[in-house]
Amino acid sequence: MKKHEHMSVMHQYRKRFHIERFWILAFGVYAMAEILYWVLNYVNWYSRCTDCAQPVIYYIYQALLNLVLTGLVWYALNSFYRKNRLVVIGLNIAVFLLHYTIWIWLNYVVQKFGPEWLMRNAAFHSTIKELIYFSWFDIGKYVLKVTAFYAMKFYYDYRNSEKQRIELAMINKDLQLNLLKQQLSPHFYFNTLNNLYGLARSNNAKLPRALQQLSNIMHYVIVECNQQRVGLQKEIDFLQSYIALEKLRYEEDTVIDMQVEGRANGQTILPLMLIQFVENAFKHGMKEKSEQNWMRVKLKIRDSNLSFSVNNSYYSPLSAEGIGITSVRHHLNLQYEGKYDMEMQREDGMFSVKLQLDLT
Repeated sequence: MKKHEHMSVMHQYRKRFHIERFWILAFGVYAMAEILYWVLNYVNWYSRCTDCAQPVIYYIYQALLNLVLTGLVWYALNSFYRKNRLVVIGLNIAVFLLHYTIWIWLNYVVQKFGPEWLMRNAAFHSTIKELIYFSWFDIGKYVLKVTAFYAMKFYYDYRNSEKQRIELAMINKDLQLNLLKQQLSPHFYFNTLNNLYGLARSNNAKLPRALQQLSNIMHYVIVECNQQRVGLQKEIDFLQSYIALEKLRYEEDTVIDMQVEGRANGQTILPLMLIQFVENAFKHGMKEKSEQNWMRVKLKIRDSNLSFSVNNSYYSPLSAEGIGITSVRHHLNLQYEGKYDMEMQREDGMFSVKLQLDLT
């Protein structure tokens, strides 16, 4: 058997087990209520007069009969629960009539021909007509049985749909996280390799360090980011390597600065989230061979609070909130709902983004 087929069989088995377990528990609760009813019924009659109550075995028989019939009714209702509405209504009527007929006849037989140890000589109702006439209470009990079934069925379906919704949300979240991990621009690698090629041709002393930084970036993206959370310090190291490699494209005196205040003491963060802001700044705010380029990245850590800001020159006539920033906003809502605040501002050739994040 193939692996996915085996997993499918196991999933079906677990699903069937949970369904059966639910109905066993539900019927167990109903059985306790039924038994309690007949105990109280016996106590009520016995408290009036000892001769008014039937033998205890009679009440046990009534309780067992009710439980058996209830089990059969629930089984029948469950078997056609998802059929066409009109069909369900018709079958409900048929089940009621069948249940009612069986109930009347069994009680008639017991009261008419039952042994003395089961029924006293004075039967409650000695004819079918009398049993039907005084069966309004039994009809009420049947309505309660059906109501109990549909109430528990609706509850089970609701709980199951909520569980599926949560599972789908988790799957969607994982897909979204994987999408975020894949959003590091391919142009970054292309430009970096071109820059490294230039450094190699000129035997530049920066080449070994640049190669090490590229290796760190690729290891982080390919290996470290397979986790739901990464260490904050690893994310910071990744940002510093990324910025260092991007700086190779610009003039020596171009201001591209990253400052880190505070220490990452075991805090974790969603991988590749902060890079979207920096990449967005390079894409929309930095032009090669321009003296007006500048970028300042500041990251401050205080306990479990992270303050992150990017300020940069800005040239793009379009909105600076591209796909990357939109995706980050979506992931912040998924992973840090109620724990973050983000502001973006654009004015006088400058674009700034500020993020306040609770890492707990």
